[in-house]
Amino acid sequence: MRAIQILAFTVILTALFSCEKENTTQFTDSPIVESYLKPGEYLSVSISRQIPFISDVIYSKDDISNLSVSVIFNNQNHILTSLGNGSYIDSSLTVTEGSTYQLRFEFNNKEVYAYTSIPVKPTNFKQSVTSISIPRMGDGSSPPSGGFSMPEPVSLTWDNTDKSYYIVVIENIEETLDPIRDFEDDNAPKNMFREAPTTSAGLEIKSMQFQYFGTHRLILYHVLPDYAALYNDNSNSSQSLTNPSTSIQNAYGIFTGLNADTLMLEVTESSK
Repeated sequence: MRAIQILAFTVILTALFSCEKENTTQFTDSPIVESYLKPGEYLSVSISRQIPFISDVIYSKDDISNLSVSVIFNNQNHILTSLGNGSYIDSSLTVTEGSTYQLRFEFNNKEVYAYTSIPVKPTNFKQSVTSISIPRMGDGSSPPSGGFSMPEPVSLTWDNTDKSYYIVVIENIEETLDPIRDFEDDNAPKNMFREAPTTSAGLEIKSMQFQYFGTHRLILYHVLPDYAALYNDNSNSSQSLTNPSTSIQNAYGIFTGLNADTLMLEVTESSK
């Protein structure tokens, strides 16, 4: 779940929640939809408002936490329950692989519509090694003559005969982080990093990309083109965002499915 949240953060960012300074006549109060549907989890949707950096905008009278949000699945209409703050869920509807979902609700006198499907789980996900050893750096000691000996990159491969999109997230899952390098407290990196969406059947993770010793999850997500397009387009503001590859009508954001497989990797300290 934590990796899903990070995956969502990389896509939405602040670009979806800010507007360029423009005339109030150019502002349309359209909602922002955020939903990442994963097999085995309940169907949930987050709906929010744009926050324009201009004054005197006119908002609709819609209560963001009291909308009639429905999802059509297997020709049945499911009404989602509001959890407050624009969050909605159907705890009786579990997302399944290969299924299609349609989202509908009214906002600002327009019908918001979106649809998505859930891609298949990645197949034949493999790693070249299950552990690597990296020397601790910047502990005050002098580097060895000849420099540090660094391991070969970790090679990840999977099946991708149809050239669909995949993204890799690497997460350190230790409760206490043990940094490989000396970091200032306010400059310490997060416990995870990710690669950009790719249509290839593999990639390499360089040893210098790892920031902490310990156990890491290597998570391979099978994602849809709309996620890849929004990831690459995240410099847009919510006013200029046109969602060219998404299924959303009369709203911004993303309503998409994804599926994942996970491997484990140990990063240990080596002698210098």
